[in-house]
Amino acid sequence: PIDETATHSVLMGGGIGITPMLAMAHELHAKGHSFRLHYSGRTRASMGFLEDLVNVPWKDNIRLHISDDGTRLDLPTALRGYKPGWHVYTCGAERYMAAVMEAAEAAGFPEEARHLEYFSVPDQPDYVNHPFRVKLARSGKTFDVPADRSAADILVENGMPIDLKCSDGLCGVCKCALVSGDVEHRDFVLSKSQRDSSVILCQSRAAEAGGIVEIDL
Repeated sequence: PIDETATHSVLMGGGIGITPMLAMAHELHAKGHSFRLHYSGRTRASMGFLEDLVNVPWKDNIRLHISDDGTRLDLPTALRGYKPGWHVYTCGAERYMAAVMEAAEAAGFPEEARHLEYFSVPDQPDYVNHPFRVKLARSGKTFDVPADRSAADILVENGMPIDLKCSDGLCGVCKCALVSGDVEHRDFVLSKSQRDSSVILCQSRAAEAGGIVEIDL
C-alpha cells in the first residue's frame, strides 16, 4: 500500500510491472501528493498503456525509458536527490526490482521507504512446516494450526476477520500486528524492522514446533 505520510513517491515499473504503478499514480494524483513515475521497456511495441498515458492528467510526472529509443533507465539519475520522507515503489522482473532496490539504498532511501511487489513467488528455502498455535490477544482464544494449514486458513475457518488475496506472502493483505512469539517470516512484503511488530498470516509460522504466535485480534 502507498505510505500516506510520504512527502514524495518514486514509482518504477518495468514491463508489465507498470500495472500496479499506474493504480498508485492515479491515487497519488487524486490526493494531491507529489510523485514521479518511471516506466521502462525494451521497445514501444512491447509496452502497454502508452496511448493511455498520453492523456492522463498527471502525464508531466511520467518519464519513459525505452532501450530501443536510446532512453534506457539510468537508476542513479532517476533516484538522485533523496530527501527524508521520500519513498520508492517498484514492480517488474526480479532482476529489475533488485537493481532498483540496490540503487535506492545507495541513494539514501532507508529500508522502510523501499517497497517492491512480486508477480510470482521467488525461490524460497526448503522450509519445514511444524504445527503451532495462534493466540488472539484481545480475547485470549487460541487455535491450533496444523503443519499443512496456515494461520490465515484456521482463523478464517473460525470466523475471524482476516482478508486474504494472494495466499503466497506477496501482497500483504493479511498482515496483522504481532504481539509476541518467535516467528519464521516467509513473506516478501515486510521490511526487517516491520517484522518486529507484524506478521503475514498466510505464510509465516511459529519459528519452532508448538510455538505460540500472539496477534492483535
